[in-house]
Amino acid sequence: MNLILFIASLSILVILFCLANNVSKLTTVTSTVDLPDKIAVIMHVGDINVFKEILTEYPNFFNNNEIDLYFSCNNTEVFQTLQNLFPESKVFKYENKGMDIGPFLLILKYLIQKNANYKYYIKLHTKTVKKWRDGLIYPLYNKLNYFLNDKVPSSTIELYGSENMTLNRQFELNYIPILNIIGRNYKKYESKFLKYCSETTNNHYACEPSPSFVGGTIFVFNDKYFNILKQIKNIDYEYSILEPGYIINDEPRNTHAWEYLFGYIVYLNNEKIKTI
Repeated sequence: MNLILFIASLSILVILFCLANNVSKLTTVTSTVDLPDKIAVIMHVGDINVFKEILTEYPNFFNNNEIDLYFSCNNTEVFQTLQNLFPESKVFKYENKGMDIGPFLLILKYLIQKNANYKYYIKLHTKTVKKWRDGLIYPLYNKLNYFLNDKVPSSTIELYGSENMTLNRQFELNYIPILNIIGRNYKKYESKFLKYCSETTNNHYACEPSPSFVGGTIFVFNDKYFNILKQIKNIDYEYSILEPGYIINDEPRNTHAWEYLFGYIVYLNNEKIKTI
C-alpha cells in the first residue's frame, strides 16, 4: 500500500512539473511576440515617367529583400514595364477609377484575402507635382530604416505622415453615407458629425474642430491600423462608387472622402497622426 501511495504521489508530482513547465513556456511565447519581419509597399503608378524619377531618388523602397512590392496601374504598357523591372513583385492592372484610392482599396482586398501579415504598410503613388511629392515621400524615406528595424509591437494603431503635409480641414457631412465601414469606428464617425451639425451650416459642414489627415494620401501605417481596414464591409461596393479618371477636390466626392477617413480613423481611436 505504501508503495502504491508513493508511486501515485510521484506521478502527481511529475504531472504538476510538466504542467508548470508548459505554462511557463506559453507565458514566455505570449509575452515575447515579435513583429512580422517584412514591410509592404503599395504603390499606384499612374505616370511611368514620374515613377522612374521616384525609383531614382528613393531606390531603397524598391531594392530591399525585407520589402514586398505591390504595384497597380491603368494600362498594359506600364503593367509590362513594372513586371520587367520587378519580376518578384505583384502587379495589378485596374481601370482608371478612384485615382490612387481605388487601386489601393483593391490591393487592400487582395492582402486581406491572402491573410497578409506585415509590420508596416507604405502607401505611395506618382503624385505629379514634384515639390508636393517630395514633401510627402522624403520624410517617410528618411525613416525607412526605423520601419525596417523596428521589432517592438505597438499596442495602438499608428499612421505616419509628413509633418508639412498633415493638414486640418472641416469634414463634410456628404461623406458620411458613402463610407460603408462596420464596427464602432463608422458609428462614431456618423454620430459625431450629426451631433455637431447645425442649421447654420446647411447640414453640410461639421461644426467641431476637424482632426488631421495626410493631404496627398502618401503615408505609412502599422499592423494594428491594417486590422481596422479589415473591417471595411464591402470593398467591391466602395470601389464601384468611386469617380472615374482624374478628379480635383473642389466638391464632396467619394474618392476624396477616403483621404479624410484615413486620418479620422486615427482620431476615433484616441491617437494622433505621427508626423515626421
